[in-house]
Amino acid sequence: MVSSRGVLYRILYDAVLSRLPEPTAIALGQTALRLLPFDRLPAFRLDDSRLAVTLGGARLPNPVILAAMYYDSRILERAMGLGFGAVTTKTITRDARPGHPRPNLVRVRTAAGPGLVNCNGFQNPGLVAFTPTLRGLSRRVPVIASVAGESEDDYVDLARALGASADLVELNISSPNTRLVYAWSTRPKDLRRMLERVRAAVTVPVIVKVSPDFADVNEREIIPAAIEAGVRVVNYGNTRRVDEPRLSQRSGGLSGPEIFSATLANVQRTRKRFGHALDLVATGGVDAPDKALALFDAGATAVSYFTGFITQGPMLARRILAALAARGGR
Repeated sequence: MVSSRGVLYRILYDAVLSRLPEPTAIALGQTALRLLPFDRLPAFRLDDSRLAVTLGGARLPNPVILAAMYYDSRILERAMGLGFGAVTTKTITRDARPGHPRPNLVRVRTAAGPGLVNCNGFQNPGLVAFTPTLRGLSRRVPVIASVAGESEDDYVDLARALGASADLVELNISSPNTRLVYAWSTRPKDLRRMLERVRAAVTVPVIVKVSPDFADVNEREIIPAAIEAGVRVVNYGNTRRVDEPRLSQRSGGLSGPEIFSATLANVQRTRKRFGHALDLVATGGVDAPDKALALFDAGATAVSYFTGFITQGPMLARRILAALAARGGR
């Protein structure tokens, strides 16, 4: 039954959703998430104590995470009932941001399967407007607050404010669409100081989200700096920067199955080098249960995805959990 629902959604995506203009498809999908009570259907969830994990000390009922994309409270609450062990808010900045002009999202078809390239530019309502939204969420699973800043003080203030209402805080230092955020990966000494200040400012676990575009720097400098600063969770990684002339910025972040092989290799190397000094979230290209299992086998503590939620549908989390449960957990 789970598999047949997944097939039906993929037919719907290929025949209808993928043929709509991107803004229309986004609006349609978000409206459906707000209005249709999919989260009340037990078919989307799998409760099994063997699937529980801890991430930086925070307990998740399972190791499948919805990656950062939504800040609408109703959508976040709906997503909590769709099988995920945690949901991540859209990346929040100090001030409201309109994002980059359209077109800021285009579809791509690769040999590996359907993906997306975006230059969203952190469209979000800003800290002041989002704080009461986060505080008021009726949560069924842990919430990860994603934040990004253009200075050390931005990250510290954002983490302190949202960490008061979140279960974990994720520091996005890797978005390829925002120059000053992307540049953190070139300043490891400054990054370590920022991470130390964030750790001192919050009581919840901190995740640092690194870029797959800086693999050598990540493993030589960024991850050691995070560990030395007391950060014990690394999200490896984000979208991969690519040129894309259809976008308003002429470049953006590629997501989807095309980047899965790099995600797997990054997880394997990171786990081998750092052992159990950190918990590792694997993000990038997860769109099928076998890919999630491969990442767990490589050493991932949890997996995270968003593009797979769009291209494979809301049953994907349940399909991954069923595959995990069939082999007795991670």
